[in-house]
Amino acid sequence: MRSTAFARCALAALLSLAAVSLPALGGEDLLFQWDPRLWGGDVALGWKGWDILPGVDTVLWGSVGGAWQNNLYFGSAADTVVPDRPDQDTIAYVNLNVDWRFGAAQGIVFNPAQNRNLVEFLLFYRGKIQHYLYDNGVLDPLPERNGLLQHSLFTGLLFDNTTKDKASLNRRGLYSALSAELAPAWLGNDVQGLSDYWRLSLIVTGYLPVLDTPAVSIYLAGRVLFDRIFGEDGKVPVTTLGSIGALTEVPFVSDSLRALGDALRGVADNRYDGYVKLVNNFDVRLHFPAWTLFKLATPLAVAYFDAGVYDRMTRKLRFDPVYCAAGLGVGLYTLGFDFILYGTYFFNEKELYYGLGLGVHF
Repeated sequence: MRSTAFARCALAALLSLAAVSLPALGGEDLLFQWDPRLWGGDVALGWKGWDILPGVDTVLWGSVGGAWQNNLYFGSAADTVVPDRPDQDTIAYVNLNVDWRFGAAQGIVFNPAQNRNLVEFLLFYRGKIQHYLYDNGVLDPLPERNGLLQHSLFTGLLFDNTTKDKASLNRRGLYSALSAELAPAWLGNDVQGLSDYWRLSLIVTGYLPVLDTPAVSIYLAGRVLFDRIFGEDGKVPVTTLGSIGALTEVPFVSDSLRALGDALRGVADNRYDGYVKLVNNFDVRLHFPAWTLFKLATPLAVAYFDAGVYDRMTRKLRFDPVYCAAGLGVGLYTLGFDFILYGTYFFNEKELYYGLGLGVHF
């Protein structure tokens, strides 16, 4: 655990330096973003020197990323309230993946107060290769058992006026993206594995400050996720069923959430996969600026409640039951990240989970 946290911290420091240096070298029109993953990461370069419409930015993006990722395959569960949970050692496999994307974010409405687009139209291409290791034969029945090569197109609308106050660390504003992903077989998705589907996704995230003092700052955070996949059985890869396609961060148009089991804290990643998913997260987040250590690390605390439902492979949302988890977290904000020790209770199985997280949940 310590070596993992140190590696990600070192990667964060290096990419933060690049984020500061590259715009200085390329001018205000050159953009740089990065997003670390566990044993991997993504980097993106953008350019907004060519505006198609007056008064708004046209941003051209190119990005690449990859990771050594531990996955679980619970199988296509029958329509049962609580699907069987086998020994995770028997359903674990490694997903060695590489993604590449390029596209454009075309401004529709500009926000002069933040000097950036308020509303954008998005159009992106994404390609990815997934190579599976140490699968213990769990993927043998699937078309992608020998790996997956996938090409897809993303389009959507994005609204973003979120900000973060450097002194209090309070966030405010709204982030929302409605998107569609198309991955038809004729796009080269039958070369290795098989993909022939499309999906519709929505994310709405809001932040509301309620207290801002030198001693303590508090803000509320809420998020709603919806994901609907359209495709025949056997033509939707397991990694797609086990993901939520909402655009949590642009330009990284990737499946960053791994089913309900990643969107709900305290539940195993990739668990409760299916064609339809709906999730709600609610946080109360506290920072204590007056107790900042060495002008570098600010103590924090978070209380949260997560709830979600899915279709149980029936293609219709099932609300019997609603899967719920709640918990508390404490940690430090440093180097631009929140390092948080979580304690989560999963009500449906009456289990308590402890884990270390890098960054707030959303």
